[in-house]
Parts: sequence; C-alpha cells; structure tokens
Amino acid sequence: MKSMIKLIVFCLFISFQSVAANKQKIDVLGTSSKGQFVALEEYGYRPATHMYFVIIRVMNVWKKEYVGGSIQIELPATRPYILNRARKEALDLAQNTFKKYNINP
Repeated sequence: MKSMIKLIVFCLFISFQSVAANKQKIDVLGTSSKGQFVALEEYGYRPATHMYFVIIRVMNVWKKEYVGGSIQIELPATRPYILNRARKEALDLAQNTFKKYNINP
C-alpha cells in the first residue's frame, strides 16, 4: 500500500513538473546562399507569465556565434491564434536582417 501511494505521489510530481515547464520549438527559417548564415526562430509558451514568445536570431555557422541583434515578440496567450500572429510579426520585422545577411526564407 505504501509503495502505491509513493508511486501516485511520484506520478503527480512528474505531471506538475511538465505542466510548469516552458513549451518551445526551434525552426530554421532560411540560410544564406553560401550557407554561412542561418536564421533561427524559437517560439512557444511561457506558463509563468501566460505569454507566447518568438525570438528570431541569425547565426554565423562558420564562427559558431550569433550576429546582429535578436528580434523578440511577446504577446498574451489569450487565444491559440495569437502565437501565429506573433510569429508573423517577428518574421516581418526580421526582413531587413535577412536582406543584410542574404538569407532566403
């Protein structure tokens, strides 16, 4: 009986841990013609603040470092479609950076 209670408590603890964790994904948006620069998009949900977030960065893969600044958008997570709106807004803001590094999304 005690082992069953321990198992239930352990399962509840694990489920609470997974609920409190950030939900995020990382996608490649595009690369430069020579493959030197790669545009990366990180996006997801932060449960602590109840916000969707999008971060777009450009990496110089030859030097293994980020170049330029990052584009960051956060919007309240009131509806699921808001994440898509935040991603589109960040992508629109990133167009000048893509041109600067010759990245084709």
